[in-house]
Amino acid sequence: MVLLSNAGSLLVAALAASTHMAHALPRPQAEGTGSDPQSEQKEGDDCDVMHDRIVCADESSLLFCNHNKWVAFSNCTLGTVCKDGSCVFPESESDVASELPVEESGSANESDVPDVAETSLATDVASSAPVDTAAPEASAVDTAAPEASAVDPAATDAEATEAETSGDSGGDSGGSSGDFGITCDKFKEAVSKASAAISLNYPAPSDKQCTSFLAGMPKGDISSAREAAMFLANILWESDGLQAKEEYDCKDLPDWCAQNYKTPEDAPGQTYWGRGYIQLTWHYNYEAASKGLFGDDRLVKNPGQVSTDEDLAWGVSFWFWKENVHGDAGVQAGNFGSSIKKINGALECNGGAAQDKAKKRYEMYKAILPIFAEGEQPKEAGCYN
Repeated sequence: MVLLSNAGSLLVAALAASTHMAHALPRPQAEGTGSDPQSEQKEGDDCDVMHDRIVCADESSLLFCNHNKWVAFSNCTLGTVCKDGSCVFPESESDVASELPVEESGSANESDVPDVAETSLATDVASSAPVDTAAPEASAVDTAAPEASAVDPAATDAEATEAETSGDSGGDSGGSSGDFGITCDKFKEAVSKASAAISLNYPAPSDKQCTSFLAGMPKGDISSAREAAMFLANILWESDGLQAKEEYDCKDLPDWCAQNYKTPEDAPGQTYWGRGYIQLTWHYNYEAASKGLFGDDRLVKNPGQVSTDEDLAWGVSFWFWKENVHGDAGVQAGNFGSSIKKINGALECNGGAAQDKAKKRYEMYKAILPIFAEGEQPKEAGCYN
């Protein structure tokens, strides 16, 4: 689910989801070849996958080239416009990125990368395209550390993170209770029945996955068993049944992802592709999540821990939910479709190209809701109806 500031950055996710394109990675658009990213293209128009990547459909939306046809990509974030195949703030279009001061952003966007596979492949990423602006000084990593220092800052941050995020007591009891009467038994039953509802075979979650889910709910401001069911249904879809805490594509193609998720603000030697169960992406989202969860930039210095630490994988997912989904009036009214719209609305709602995926999310929600909130009736509204 995510968008970019460097025009081809998210194509990895879309390409890997299409078996016909798996080995036809797009080349950077060469001068004088392919389509002009500045000119308006239309969905369905011809393009050249060997030269074209992403262009503006109009001032507010993007297209990407797939199978030599322009396909809907996503909408620009509120307040930005599409220019030269990227979403930028109007006042910064002519400025040099490294010279621009910026205000810190505390939330991600609901725009998304298209998922063209029949089932979720953990390629959706919960963030929007960063604009070409300079990062706050607090997010920079000091590359000139004193030689006498024997402490690895990343390791120190990881140790601190483990201490701060491990709110459970270790071993799990199947009947241990979380908020709203949700237990590990109910959690595991919910995953199993949600999987069956869309004819998939997700593996049974581990005890640690359960306890981290229960302990993490306060981070998402989850206010009811119904909202917990909404959250879990969406997370199961985004993470391929809790199997992916890191983009599959980037595990297979790390060099490609490192190049295509690169921004000027990145800490030296670090990459910011999709990690965590919500597939958090881009430097500025790692920075916002880090400050929101810990009040510092540890996830910027060591982003890899989001995919290796179970509590963090849930933590950033709950953080994203709190910042982008929880406060929506439709979500609070119990409309499951409203949660989809906040996460991946550009593609799955209102006639989007991936509306069938939204319906699968809803089928999972219908399976989970009676387990978490007995007697509660599911409401489909808010996305495609």
